[in-house]
Amino acid sequence: MKKSFLLLLLQVVVVVLFAQTNASSAERPQTPQPPYPYNRDSVEYDNQEHTVHLAGTLTYPRRGGPFCAAVLITGSGLQDRDETVFGHHPFAVIADYLTKNGFAVLRVDDRNMGKSKGDVKNATSADFANDVMAGINYLLQRKEINKDKIGVIGHSEGGFIAPIIYTKWPRLAFIISLAGTGVPGSEILLEQQTDYAKGLLDSASFRAFYALTKITLQDISDNAGKSDSLIKETVKKSYAEWKAPLADTVLVGLHARHVTPEMYATQIGPELIPWLKYFISTDPDQFWNKVNCPVLALDGEKDIQVFPDENIGAIRSSLQKAGNQNVTSFIFPGLNHLFQHCTKCTLAEYKELQETFAPEALQTMGEWLKKNVQ
Repeated sequence: MKKSFLLLLLQVVVVVLFAQTNASSAERPQTPQPPYPYNRDSVEYDNQEHTVHLAGTLTYPRRGGPFCAAVLITGSGLQDRDETVFGHHPFAVIADYLTKNGFAVLRVDDRNMGKSKGDVKNATSADFANDVMAGINYLLQRKEINKDKIGVIGHSEGGFIAPIIYTKWPRLAFIISLAGTGVPGSEILLEQQTDYAKGLLDSASFRAFYALTKITLQDISDNAGKSDSLIKETVKKSYAEWKAPLADTVLVGLHARHVTPEMYATQIGPELIPWLKYFISTDPDQFWNKVNCPVLALDGEKDIQVFPDENIGAIRSSLQKAGNQNVTSFIFPGLNHLFQHCTKCTLAEYKELQETFAPEALQTMGEWLKKNVQ
């Protein structure tokens, strides 16, 4: 059987699973190089339960203090402390810029990356939020850090985790969301998984493809707390109901004519990991609508992974429910999900670009922090 569009369902997650590649400093000119004009400490600590060991880098100015501090939160997939992707080190670039401008920055290896250790198989964004809390608790012990001015900067899934932190620790001084989500994961994935097919399918096939994707995500969302076997049974039933009225021309176009409910349920099996079920079924509004600290929400106009207008609009709406009066948002023209100036603005282009992180986005963060927090 030909590889069908059905086989591609649920294979695109909220952000690309970042790959580490070798690239010279000349190819990535923004990557910070020693000697560094600030203190740079390698740090390690455990969570409160001593079930997760975390390692990272804390940078802070050589003079002055105690300093306002930011904890950086990575996007989805296992990331190192620099959120390394295709030879780019965006978190190292952000930390370098902010530290040179008077801030302390903690960036940390995710579980089972670098020197960090912990359960990944069963972990969700809520667990990763606890890891960020462990970092905050570590900073509270450092004399160089102003304990009343600790905030978080989250990229992509990290921007989803950021308001979860606030609900755990309302003393949070600020949140910067970089391409963070404001709508449920089911809506994010629906767009990701269908948008690319608009130019590949005829209108009838696309409508059918879109409908099945939406139904499947809804089935997972509605039953996220139940067993995988029950979810698969629900998906099998929905698939059979979806397929029954479709014309052969549509099924042939989708290469789905011979795909049975059992086959389709098997295809979605890898997507029933705890992390993805949590992401699909959780509405960030339940966290954002409790946030009352200063918030800066940024995204790139060309982001095709977390659609900017939809998500920043949702974040602003949630913060309005909270009565938050200190909210700033901006969508940068010409920038992609990684805040690079792009030409083709595709996922494949990430590795082709020399720029790691747009200077105007760095400047916006620095100026906003100086005005609202420092």
